[in-house]
Amino acid sequence: MPPLALLKLMNLTSPALPVGAFAYSQGLEWAIDHGGVDTPEKIHDWLQGVVSQGLGKTDLPVLFKLLQAWRANDHEQITYWNAWLLAARETQELLDEDRHVGKALAKLLRDLGVPGAEPWLERPASLLTLWTLACAHWDIDAENAALGFLWSWLENQIAVAGKTLPLAQTAAQRILQRLMPILAETVAAATQIKEENFGASLPGWAMACARHETQYSRLFRS
Repeated sequence: MPPLALLKLMNLTSPALPVGAFAYSQGLEWAIDHGGVDTPEKIHDWLQGVVSQGLGKTDLPVLFKLLQAWRANDHEQITYWNAWLLAARETQELLDEDRHVGKALAKLLRDLGVPGAEPWLERPASLLTLWTLACAHWDIDAENAALGFLWSWLENQIAVAGKTLPLAQTAAQRILQRLMPILAETVAAATQIKEENFGASLPGWAMACARHETQYSRLFRS
């Protein structure tokens, strides 16, 4: 991977990227407070399940489609897969998050001079639609774009766990270390999924996200 593309990917995956992803827990806050996901081992199992059975079968296959479409300048396919992703969000909380973070990334990319970002300020945009635009513009290959997306998601979830639980930093790093091979395996598996099999439903995750919307006291947004 060229050094400049690697640096751009590191920038895109940085927790300091000003798109507001840190404000959302994707149901993990509710799962910790009310669902019994309250130990490092249970957090590991929860995150592994969401990555491999959720993101790996819904977001990642579409990431590859979007990246290909951006590189081919195929706006019909970009519009289609953007709408598909938004329709795949199983709760209002997940849909609102995707739209909010997607629009924030569109604004950032526009301000950084990335062509094609500005029109998405006027329409509902999935985060992945703008993520893949950035990757296409910065010559980031598909595998590393997918790994970066998963890593960014995982780091944010570990931050959620650290703020919600008394989770020690070393315990958090152990979880990250154990999940690294899972990320690589999930990306490899996603490349083999046929289009008719895109999409997955994780009822427990969806219910946690839905219940988080009405959680009485919370640190993270609905």
